[in-house]
Amino acid sequence: MSNRKPLSRDAVLQLRKAVVTRSAGADDLMERALRRPLGSAASIHELHDLLLFVEAYPASMAQYRSAVRNVKGFRRALGARLKDDRRLREQLRDTGMQGCDMVGLYSFGLAHWLLRRWPGRIELHSADAERQVAETSLLPMLTMAEREVLEQLDGDTEQFLRSAFGKDAGARFHGLIRTLAEHPMDDGLREALFSNLQPYLRMVGDERTPSLTGLRMSLLEPFHHEGALERTTDAVRIIAQPIAGALPLTRAKRRELIDMGRMVLALMQRETDPITYAGSAEAFDMGRGLMIALYHLDARHRLALEGYVGFMAFKNGVPMAYGGAWLFPGRSKVGINVFPALRGGESAWFFAQLMRLYRQRFDVRVFEAENYQLGHGNADGLRSGAYWFYYRLGFRPWNEPLARIAERELDRMRAGEPVPIATLKRLVADGLVLRLADDPAPLIETSVLLNRAQEHLVLQGTEGRRRTVEAMRSRLCGALGMEPAEMHSLELRLALDAWAPLCDMIADLHSWPQQERRRMASALRARATGDEQAHQALLRRCPRLLSAWAALAERVA
Repeated sequence: MSNRKPLSRDAVLQLRKAVVTRSAGADDLMERALRRPLGSAASIHELHDLLLFVEAYPASMAQYRSAVRNVKGFRRALGARLKDDRRLREQLRDTGMQGCDMVGLYSFGLAHWLLRRWPGRIELHSADAERQVAETSLLPMLTMAEREVLEQLDGDTEQFLRSAFGKDAGARFHGLIRTLAEHPMDDGLREALFSNLQPYLRMVGDERTPSLTGLRMSLLEPFHHEGALERTTDAVRIIAQPIAGALPLTRAKRRELIDMGRMVLALMQRETDPITYAGSAEAFDMGRGLMIALYHLDARHRLALEGYVGFMAFKNGVPMAYGGAWLFPGRSKVGINVFPALRGGESAWFFAQLMRLYRQRFDVRVFEAENYQLGHGNADGLRSGAYWFYYRLGFRPWNEPLARIAERELDRMRAGEPVPIATLKRLVADGLVLRLADDPAPLIETSVLLNRAQEHLVLQGTEGRRRTVEAMRSRLCGALGMEPAEMHSLELRLALDAWAPLCDMIADLHSWPQQERRRMASALRARATGDEQAHQALLRRCPRLLSAWAALAERVA
């Protein structure tokens, strides 16, 4: 870098516009910009994201190779600046860039994983819990002598944790995690106690710690985009195109895929259960340098009814987006979040490819975008125009009155008129759906059905919750003809416990045709193995069960 004027944020934004629109001379502008010194924190952040965008959406292979070199040069230049500028280091905290600290609030599972992977770089930043909450959560796990000492000490939560686990921030976090990990308790209780403390961890950034600047998952050959990027997409046509099988992955590569997903989200102060608690992962080549990884929850963290399968997308190896689908016959909810660095690319084409994958992998026939995704109670979603993003892909309101309003407002937008905010709020209050095929499965509001099962469990639980669930499980096993020896499997017991109250409400289950009950048993066994593809297929083959659940949900709707 020369002694020329530092690169400003406005200059980087203008450069990004030239790159995204494929303006003539964009490469020359980029080359000249990178000769200038790094500027403010804001300009550095914008430049970082621009470099990732070019690596993901290069106009040529020469531009791709240049982007890879430029990212490496950026890492060196940023590292030199951070060594001598503490103020800049603080300004760039939580950006995920190379050498920058990251502070976040995570589950016990992810915090424990981070500590195991980078034991010398993770420390306790702070804990927001009140002192009394910290004592209530931790003292029962300590010796009587420790309790007596700590109860007598004055001070806030931070002083309490210092006295319990040490003055060094790294040792303090390690002691907290180890105490929770080693104490015999249910995983759910451990997560709850950790959450009660509201502990924020800090990852100390340097050249050895991972960053969004350098993390890549390059299983495919790089792809370059000749000409303009795809701005319009025929989603239904794309979704109908057959997909290839999953990419062959070694055990080590599959583990790397899971670790990559966890680290990328952690660096963005985010987390999803399918990635944190992944039991398995698979990857698919969707074309044009796009790879989508699917993450399947392990048996202990599965939802009671819906199959929650998460994803992370990579474009030319660069982390691009994350989200998931909540699968259940009748409809499947879907949610996406494109990372800021790669926005302005081919987001609509990517989303169509994502639905193509879920559609064909799990026989999804109706996709639903929930109202929160669209902006209901979500100011960011409302401002971003998420409703119209889904609408242009073919999603439509459930009911006819809202469908007519949406069509009218789209015509007004095309004429250059803004949609009144009151009207937009009315539209986003309801979800949108994309119907790809007729679905014989009844529409079931799973949340309503689960509430119904909870009421049933409370009414039946006069002998205590554990005995009640065990009795319901036993009745379900008897109805399905499942052998007692199968109960040695923890995964199968968990699957049965999830279904037990739901099936206990079906009074005539024992008299159903044997074939239907065998199918239910097969669906439960597939659920216990974590094979979501088989589970969804087998669940669809239980029409009487789905109809019974739909009737129970309607009874309280």
